[in-house]
Amino acid sequence: MFSASARCLEILRVHCECVYEKALCLARKSQYADAIDYVFLREAAMLHDWGVIGVHAPSIDCFGEAPYMAHGILGAKYLRGLDPVRYARHARVCERHIGVGLTADEIRQGSLPMPARDFLPETFEEKLITYADNFFSKNPDRLSVEKSWDEVLAGISRFGEGPRERILALRAMWEGE
Repeated sequence: MFSASARCLEILRVHCECVYEKALCLARKSQYADAIDYVFLREAAMLHDWGVIGVHAPSIDCFGEAPYMAHGILGAKYLRGLDPVRYARHARVCERHIGVGLTADEIRQGSLPMPARDFLPETFEEKLITYADNFFSKNPDRLSVEKSWDEVLAGISRFGEGPRERILALRAMWEGE
């Protein structure tokens, strides 16, 4: 099901490390610091984009068959296949981190390649990884470059008012703004 080049895996590793570091920094400074499972946060951040190795994204050296939007579902399926109990929470992060999460209506309206159900982050760790992920691209030329808040907001806002409201709520939750 998955086959990845060394370059794809390196892009994935660097991206996931950046997302983890951002999530960790936000978690430690937040009012929820004592409620975060930091071991799980690290594991889930490092696995949240695992499904990209099954998508067709030549710009990041991924030559699978699935559309990029399906990477969350692919990663979740892969992790559940490894061990459905051990990786249940990790799989949820994979599914729910796309953009700022997706509603069933957004999936139907966009004819997105995933089941038409809500994939919204619910736990602290899901919300942290979802939020932090928006600050980092998998573009090989910008892997470690953190996007500005204005870039993140503009990127999400182009998908409509629902995603815009969700990113603003996540910012308020994690950055108090």
